Amino acid sequence: MSQIDAMQPGVQSPYANEPAVRRLTRLAGSAGIALGIALVACAVGLVVSGLVNPEYLIVVCVVALLPGIPALSLLTASRRILRGEINGTTRATTMLVTTGGLVLLGAVGAIIEGPWPAKILMVVLAIGTFTTATFVNRADRALKGQ
Repeated sequence: MSQIDAMQPGVQSPYANEPAVRRLTRLAGSAGIALGIALVACAVGLVVSGLVNPEYLIVVCVVALLPGIPALSLLTASRRILRGEINGTTRATTMLVTTGGLVLLGAVGAIIEGPWPAKILMVVLAIGTFTTATFVNRADRALKGQ
């Protein structure tokens, strides 16, 4: 199988059924799904809080879309990683870089100005994002046979 064929959606890596690779893809896929769910929950929480004060609803909804859209894409990419597709790791890496920047900015803002629950939440999300990126990187290398 050529490298170009392996990058097509729905094409499983030839290494995907090896036990060590399977373990890494499960770990990366599960971490991606957990992080995606957490980010979607944060985005939904922002929208719900915007409903309380309608004058800021449009601004809050736009801010909620920033982590929400990459989180949904991360969920679908993580499902592809669980299936052993190399395309899933590439897409998940792109979404993790996008989300990592947003989460890091949010964490810095929360540490400087936010209340304690926001500080804790943003630091946990930042740690989770970078841990998931490490797992996805390992799964990507395993699926490519490196």
